[in-house]
Amino acid sequence: MRLFFIQLKWQLVLLKKNNIISISFGVTMIYGLILFFLRDVGSFNELLVGLVMNDPSVIGYFFIGLAIYTEIKYQILSPILVAPVSINYLIISKVLALSIIGVICSLALAVLVLGFDFNILPFVVGSFGICMLSALLGMIVLTYASEFLKFTMLSIPFFLVFINIPLLQYLGVIEMKMIKYIFPVQGSLDLIDYAISGTDINDKFSYISIGIYVPIFYVLAYWRFNKKLVQ
Repeated sequence: MRLFFIQLKWQLVLLKKNNIISISFGVTMIYGLILFFLRDVGSFNELLVGLVMNDPSVIGYFFIGLAIYTEIKYQILSPILVAPVSINYLIISKVLALSIIGVICSLALAVLVLGFDFNILPFVVGSFGICMLSALLGMIVLTYASEFLKFTMLSIPFFLVFINIPLLQYLGVIEMKMIKYIFPVQGSLDLIDYAISGTDINDKFSYISIGIYVPIFYVLAYWRFNKKLVQ
């Protein structure tokens, strides 16, 4: 475990040096300003849930791509891959480092507008679930693109299905009934909604859903990363 925590610390250092931590907090500040000016709207809780969904998903998905492409560009990734470090440790530490930042940003956003008048535990679990799933999905998709711009263009349909359709269902724009539960982020969305609005949810499903989908996404991310970037 000592080697893992060293790797996690190193990943946080890389994120700081590549200004990804600063960008993450900058994005959160923009969302905070949007919420500040819209705090009197009637559907404020729904807006907050939507932005909380969007913030960690963007941090997890796009910033893991930005981090890895930056490491490739400046020839940082190659020495790491040939070092005696477990690929499992490398992937988990990258995902966990971004997830920690995403959860901190999400909490900052919620506390900024609600104080501590929300259920913190399900909020953290939901935010953490979205961050991890988004980062792992980003790691899968980036193996199909040679540079960040192509990755961004390729991401449009993936991000639409992954985040936007469940969010549209939540906002009542579309109705999917029970079909919504096949989407990986639905459990996280329900937990965040419950934490902020007190909406009745199937909490067992929400926690189990995160516990099932994260390992599935991890196996796919490990396979693609190992096949395309390591080998």
